[in-house]
Amino acid sequence: MIHNSLVVGRPVQAVFDYAAQFDRHPEWQPDLKGAEFEGPAAVGKTGFETRRMGPRTRRYQWRVSEYEPPHTLGFETLSGPMRPAGTMRFTPDGESTRVSFEMVLNPRGFLRLMASIIERQVQRSTAADLERFKEILERGSDAPRSPTQPSP
Repeated sequence: MIHNSLVVGRPVQAVFDYAAQFDRHPEWQPDLKGAEFEGPAAVGKTGFETRRMGPRTRRYQWRVSEYEPPHTLGFETLSGPMRPAGTMRFTPDGESTRVSFEMVLNPRGFLRLMASIIERQVQRSTAADLERFKEILERGSDAPRSPTQPSP
């Protein structure tokens, strides 16, 4: 299980709104080369992402498994050799927001043999991704749009 937590110096609603803009996840996840998601988020809605994992770039389908604004976002991957499922939780912390992230990797096939190595690498990269997420929100130069607001 991957666990990460940090405090973002922004209100819960702003932090949740930015996280719920799935098409903007490549802004803070450098291994994510593309993300497609249409409409307002809701449990059961699906999207696609193109992610670089090691030397390969693959396209995966995923589904929103939890959506409780402004407190919880969850996902589960529906395709590929690794089928991670995870949850982001957003909790007020004074004027700031505590973001807690948990993910299970669910490797399949031969990847199960390398699960502990992959888990350590994903733990490090996820921590770095969340730091970029925090940086973007706290910088404030790129105000998050509402998850229902269309892309420019």
